[in-house]
Amino acid sequence: MIKKIQRYRRYVGVGLAVLLSVVLVYLYANPLENEAVDIDWGQASLDHTGEMEDEDLTEPLNEVIMVDIKGEVQYPTVYSLPLGSRVYEVIELAGGLTKEADERQVNFAQLVEDEMVIYVPAFDEMWNPVNIQQVNGVETGKVSINTADEKELEALPGIGPQKAAAIIAYREENGPFRSVEELQNVSGIGEKSVERLEGEVDFR
Repeated sequence: MIKKIQRYRRYVGVGLAVLLSVVLVYLYANPLENEAVDIDWGQASLDHTGEMEDEDLTEPLNEVIMVDIKGEVQYPTVYSLPLGSRVYEVIELAGGLTKEADERQVNFAQLVEDEMVIYVPAFDEMWNPVNIQQVNGVETGKVSINTADEKELEALPGIGPQKAAAIIAYREENGPFRSVEELQNVSGIGEKSVERLEGEVDFR
């Protein structure tokens, strides 16, 4: 009986030794599966920040456009506005309309574009640009004040039928105009009208 127990213990000891050897071999062959996961939080933070920066680069930029407003507004000049603005917003920036402005000819709801020119006409004029003066076959964008007829003169800012007729009568009596300032000699044309005509006429 004692011999059987001793033999049994010997078998159990051998079995445990074999099992222990198998476990040790497995652990040695697969070290990564038993190591703790080491997260580099510093690197993770940098990657996350970099990803956010890339997203920021894809966000749309706030575009700004330049619009030139002329005619019957308080402060005609060039204004900067965000893309998607409308005519009425440009007029507000320009101090609003003057008493002479004919708002029936203005589309206040129109979207404005970069480099757009907005002209607000007076009651006695129709804004319909014609007679673009050409020099050597190249358009100058100006009306010849000494050769234009009444219809062509009415295309100028602030010039209606009466003023156009007065300009023609003056040049027929006094000869051709030599400067824009000379237009102040015409009945009904004052300093403000002359300011609007600067850059719009030539004297060829």
